Amino acid sequence: MTKTTVSTVGEAMPAARLVHSNLIDEQTGELNRAVFKGLCRRRAMADYGALSPRALRSSLRFYQNLVDQLSEGWRMRHGLPVEMIEITPYGAPRDGVRRSAF
Repeated sequence: MTKTTVSTVGEAMPAARLVHSNLIDEQTGELNRAVFKGLCRRRAMADYGALSPRALRSSLRFYQNLVDQLSEGWRMRHGLPVEMIEITPYGAPRDGVRRSAF
C-alpha cells in the first residue's frame, strides 16, 4: 500500500512527490503550486489536526522562507541576478575603536 495525498485539484498525488526539493521547478525556476499546497495542507494537518484558516496560514509562513531560499539557489545556479542586502554597522568606522563590548 502506498501513501497518497489528495492534491488541490482532486487527483491523488504520490507522497514521494511531496518533498521540499520539488517546490521549485528545476526547468523554469517557478514555484510548483500543487506541491506547495500539498505540503502546506499536510503540515497543517500534522500540526493542528485540521485545515482551518489559522493552520493553513501558519504552514504558509513556515514554507515561505524555504521557497525563498530554494528560489534564490535556483537563480544562483543558473547565473541570474539575486537580490542581496548588505548590513553595515551604524556610524563611521575608525581605527582603534572597539565596536562592541561583547
